Amino acid sequence: MLNMRLIIMNDNKPYTSSILLADGVGSTHNDLMQLIKKYKHREMFQTSGFETQKIATKGRTKTYYFLTERQSMFLITLMKNTDRVLDFKESLINAFMEYREAALQQATLKNNAEYLEERKSGKLIRRECTDTIKEFVDYAVRQGSSNASRYYSNISKMEISCLFLVEQKYPNMRENLNLKQLSLIKVADEAIQQQLIQGMKENMPYKEIYIKAKEKVELLASLFPRSPLPALLQRTEDSLCLTN
Repeated sequence: MLNMRLIIMNDNKPYTSSILLADGVGSTHNDLMQLIKKYKHREMFQTSGFETQKIATKGRTKTYYFLTERQSMFLITLMKNTDRVLDFKESLINAFMEYREAALQQATLKNNAEYLEERKSGKLIRRECTDTIKEFVDYAVRQGSSNASRYYSNISKMEISCLFLVEQKYPNMRENLNLKQLSLIKVADEAIQQQLIQGMKENMPYKEIYIKAKEKVELLASLFPRSPLPALLQRTEDSLCLTN
């Protein structure tokens, strides 16, 4: 799924960016921006999907463009067909195709009754686990922890990294898990909740409780090979950092 790294999301729609395009074809971003400005009057660049954004890089602000598939392919046709340009063109075409296939699969999945029931059940378990984490955070504070609030995110990140292969970061990862992955992370949530409750009941040191909870998730991961997360909703800032 490496091709999906070329896709970024803006308003829930797939784009590439002028930064990624310039990097892919071996051009400077300034040169590509000049090419865009030269042909900006073309009809395909007058759509609402064509827009500029700014990103801070190395202490300076850089302007870049979101490019649709048609816009990016048009720009590539204006370039000399070197091996690098042809390789990137092929990768970009595949990336947009993979996005469409992944989007279709997820749309189909989210209309599946079994999936919806599993997601509903998983949300209930997650809510109970989060309530227990809140108790654990208070418990850690009473034991002298000054950064206990980080356990909310640390536990979630620990689960994801132990159970799944993550090529890229994006928000709402749980919303894009498949049926088997939903079942697996639900079991992990239950295991964590039970370990936190048991550890607090036994007055264990909070750090030791976390280690024990992590060991439970690692044991679960040893029984089920890590599966890749769907590479669909990549955050814009993560995508752009690939070329920094």
